[in-house]
Amino acid sequence: MALTFNLTPLTDALERSDTVQIIADSGAGLTSLANQIHETWPNAAVVGQDPVAHITYLRETVIEEVAVGLEQRGVPQAEMLERCQRILTAADLSDLAERNPAKLSGGQTRRVAIAAVAVLEPAVLVLDDPFAGLDTDSAARIAALLEALPSRIVLLGTRPRDMRGEQLSLHDASLHPFTPTPTTTASPAPVTALDLPDLDLGEVAATRGGKKRKWWQFRAAEEPVFTAGPIDLRVRPGEVVWLRGANGAGKTTLLRAMAGLDGNPGLEAERGITVSLALQRAADQLAESTVGAFVGNDEALAQLADLGVTLDPDEHPLDLPAAHLRLAQLAQVFSQRRQLVLLDEPDVGLDIPNRARAHALIAEGLAAGAAVILTCHDATFAAEVGEYAAVGERVLG
Repeated sequence: MALTFNLTPLTDALERSDTVQIIADSGAGLTSLANQIHETWPNAAVVGQDPVAHITYLRETVIEEVAVGLEQRGVPQAEMLERCQRILTAADLSDLAERNPAKLSGGQTRRVAIAAVAVLEPAVLVLDDPFAGLDTDSAARIAALLEALPSRIVLLGTRPRDMRGEQLSLHDASLHPFTPTPTTTASPAPVTALDLPDLDLGEVAATRGGKKRKWWQFRAAEEPVFTAGPIDLRVRPGEVVWLRGANGAGKTTLLRAMAGLDGNPGLEAERGITVSLALQRAADQLAESTVGAFVGNDEALAQLADLGVTLDPDEHPLDLPAAHLRLAQLAQVFSQRRQLVLLDEPDVGLDIPNRARAHALIAEGLAAGAAVILTCHDATFAAEVGEYAAVGERVLG
């Protein structure tokens, strides 16, 4: 049965301030709250947790994608162009205006999704975890954009952001005045690197795009080729390499290439190194219709239960809270017992309690002999990993 919320505390807060943050743990009902606002408040728009849901991929350029909602409302072309250009500038996306929307990084896609809804200038704009996966500069640009919009802003998230306005918390299906809670997590026991040879990955490079046209497609190939690297990488079993770089630097492209995706041979073919990859969007990893089949074995499910997350093996993975789906994904990739585990922004979607559980899974995987390469924009997450494991940094871009 869907939750129903008393929105009066939010209504009162929006009368006092143009921006209201609502903070809650994963699974507390933030998405249900956003849905209720969208369904019951006139001229309210929502940017959901999954930015891909806001991209139609029916347009060939970013600016045309951002214009879709205005097209549907019959906005005159000159006004439509001016509004799209203005919102792209504010979101630091002007240099991507002519890029194919399907060729963006995860952080860039999130910014386009926000721009595509914000350009409509709704009376109330609700954003569900809008800063997930953004580097510091992109997050600052989005914060500035939101503060400049004519819409009243409701930000949903698992931790407060340094923005003007009021703050509420959601717990026990009710909105309350926000009370800060400790943001530190208990660190796992230190992991000692195993006495095993380093995994020498060599000079890693990747290419995406530039695919040959099908025989029935008349136009010449226009898809741009995107390359990342080369970067020389070496990682020791039981240790971590933090691969850093701004949104669009090519971090995800490199991880996918190491795993043998996008037409790249992969490390197993080139170096004999077995690889598991946790994709940036955990939902993209789904090929199974039950949690049990997705996680892959009872041992991994038991490991999650020991951490306080008991999952029904017969439940569909997409019915899980976002944080639990992320933990299930981490349990899956580590349970495969591959030499190298690649984690693409594993912190996205995690609240404080589940962040601690993610660290426990990573620490157990390292102790079992895995080497880890991770990407993340949250320096505090990488620092937390450094409390129990040796972490080396490599910068891309």
